[in-house]
Amino acid sequence: MLSVFGFGVFAFLFFGMLWRTAVRWRYLAARYAGQPGRAIETRRMQNGVLLGLSGYNSVKGIINIGVHPNGISFRIMPPFSLFHDPLFIPYGDIRGWKTTWYLDSRSVELEFRNAPEVKLVVPADQAAWMQKFAGQKMVLHDTTPPNGKAGRGWHAFAVVYAVISLLMLVVLAGIFLARS
Repeated sequence: MLSVFGFGVFAFLFFGMLWRTAVRWRYLAARYAGQPGRAIETRRMQNGVLLGLSGYNSVKGIINIGVHPNGISFRIMPPFSLFHDPLFIPYGDIRGWKTTWYLDSRSVELEFRNAPEVKLVVPADQAAWMQKFAGQKMVLHDTTPPNGKAGRGWHAFAVVYAVISLLMLVVLAGIFLARS
């Protein structure tokens, strides 16, 4: 009986965490959920970062992006797609600005007209590929976002890494001096 209770608690926590991490995607799905049909072209295993609603989460390597005559579809690959309905966003609802989220490449912050609280940061080459199919319907600006750069994740990573490195040096120096 105890193992059944333990499995129940594990399942509740596991699916609860999945549901919680999908909050930004569900916010977009409340406004843009849909099955648009067959894509003109699809890129599989693409990267993105969802920003907003007081946090962010990465969908690195698990997002499929399709371009259609009227918009773009975003779909999370199974088995990660639980709580992630497919999205279809018309080109006219998408605006983008260059940002500095990724440390190793240029990136673009995409904003959606009907869902202003959540933004999607994608590598610049993905955004250029999307715009190639959208033409003038999708606007990508070559300036920083009007509300400031949202992509400061790598700055926080660098600071945390520096602090941890410094603490490791202090601990190692203390151990070395104690042995002397």
